[in-house]
Amino acid sequence: MVDAPPPLLLCKGVEVRRGLRTVLKGVDLAVGEGEIVALVGPNGCGKSTLAETAAGMHMMRAGSTFHRLGKALSVIRNHHGHRGLAQPFGLALQKDGASGDELVGERLQVAIDMCGEAEHSLAALQNETDKWRLSHRLNDRIAWLSGGMARRVSVLAGLLPALISPEPRLVILDEPSSGLDREGSRILCEELTSLAENGHGILVATHNQKVIDIATKTIEWVGEKLDIEAVEYDTPSMKAPSELGTRAKTFRAWANILDYRTWGSVASNGVAGVLTILLILALSVDDIASAAGASWMMTLLSVPAFVAGLIPASTLRHLDEQFCARWWDAQSAGQLPISPPQALPLVGAGLTAIALATLPLPHWGSQVDGVIELGLITLGGLLTWMVSLIQISQWRLVSSLERSNALLFSFFLPFLIYPFLLWTSGQVAMLDGDLDLLERFSNLLAGAAIFLGLFLGLRLLRPS
Repeated sequence: MVDAPPPLLLCKGVEVRRGLRTVLKGVDLAVGEGEIVALVGPNGCGKSTLAETAAGMHMMRAGSTFHRLGKALSVIRNHHGHRGLAQPFGLALQKDGASGDELVGERLQVAIDMCGEAEHSLAALQNETDKWRLSHRLNDRIAWLSGGMARRVSVLAGLLPALISPEPRLVILDEPSSGLDREGSRILCEELTSLAENGHGILVATHNQKVIDIATKTIEWVGEKLDIEAVEYDTPSMKAPSELGTRAKTFRAWANILDYRTWGSVASNGVAGVLTILLILALSVDDIASAAGASWMMTLLSVPAFVAGLIPASTLRHLDEQFCARWWDAQSAGQLPISPPQALPLVGAGLTAIALATLPLPHWGSQVDGVIELGLITLGGLLTWMVSLIQISQWRLVSSLERSNALLFSFFLPFLIYPFLLWTSGQVAMLDGDLDLLERFSNLLAGAAIFLGLFLGLRLLRPS
């Protein structure tokens, strides 16, 4: 006798609070192979919260969420603070989960790449893009689409992990028919039925009666209570791993492509740095351009690169669109790679070069000014990169909180002034040939150590 395989999704004793309200308490839920489980109820009852909790997106006060990993269940999130990486699964959130600057084809290819199915490509799925009437829009930006067409992109991206997999996969959809026309709803129901027949498991929060009619199981809210029975299943203790592997590469490629396409690093960080240079020039600093003013001039020389790092990287702007960060957070188990766009250090270096060319400089006391200036340009790029790392890690910490606007972490940024002043005084000491090697570089290294220490501190401060 062959034992039945474990479910693709299992939630046991889940309790979730949103603000001061307990939305879910003691909830059990299972989705097995070939099942379409519909979450039905009035607005605000907790359908989206349960669907997102099933995707590992919410902190829990009690309980655990399990996904099938290989042939066994693994904890992907629990109330003790563990969060592990699930087997690739389909996900479409209530909003589209994509940046408006992405191309339609890129969004669909990202959904494929996150599955690690190297043999698949968007070209091999021509029939799917034809079915959803998207083939002629693959090279259009999502921002150029109507709301209904953008929703088609989001839903198809959510279905692709199951569509390309020969093994049973979990698909979680939150209001997938919202914004779809009659034809789109028909295609959606056909896709869900076909996926269930092929052994995939689907959890869908919906108001659409056609989707409810094809469900194999319906879970309904009666008032504020969930009409659901306890799931009898022995929950294992095995925890899912957290290594991203190729998913990290996919995210970095996504971030850099959008930054280059929109000139984000130049348009926001670069412009802020140029305005800083113009402001310094307007202050008429010629009178301090002397050997006695070397420390002050080095500070002014480094300010544009410092300011460029303080401006949020373009990646954060893209992640703030349409639940985009939440989609990536679910797919990466909260382990989004923290790194500024590739172009940002180049912007910092370029700003330092502009400052060197425009600001009155003191005499370096050396016959190799070109080497010194090249070193300062390199340090400018490094400064922008380190400050941006701190900015991004701060954003990531705040966005992981239950109430992301509850703490004003921006008040933390003025504390970066101290390591910045250490950094600039270290640059002056670096040029002083009368000092020994340790004295010349001690302040520079101390400033860099504080910057990186702040980054690591913010990186490790992760709520459970």
